[in-house]
Amino acid sequence: MLHAVRLFRKSEEKVALEAAAEAEIARLKALSPEQLAVLVLPGLGAEAAPPGHHLRVQQLCEFLLRDFPGIGQTKPLQLMAPVRRALERLEGAELVSSRSIIERSPLWQITDRGASALAEGTTANHLAVPS
Repeated sequence: MLHAVRLFRKSEEKVALEAAAEAEIARLKALSPEQLAVLVLPGLGAEAAPPGHHLRVQQLCEFLLRDFPGIGQTKPLQLMAPVRRALERLEGAELVSSRSIIERSPLWQITDRGASALAEGTTANHLAVPS
């Protein structure tokens, strides 16, 4: 019987991974939309997505948590609202564009301007709020 109980117990590594992922989710949620946008844009760049490819918000949430494999599909969804706000800021700065399909969430794609900002490391400059 003891053996059966052990099958359902999470390994210490898995528990540590989940705790680290939760800490990262909390850190990302605490960022401003502009700060998060700087981290989201590379998820639409050529190294992460094939050119001309459109991604869903969920895929970008997963991109942000790519260093935590095996945490499941629901944890990244905790970032949906902050990532949407970040994408809206990126779209306002013309660094990404979206297209909607009927009854689906928008699909996002990096623009030429966004690819240039990413390559030059100037994403934050494009998102700066004028004072």
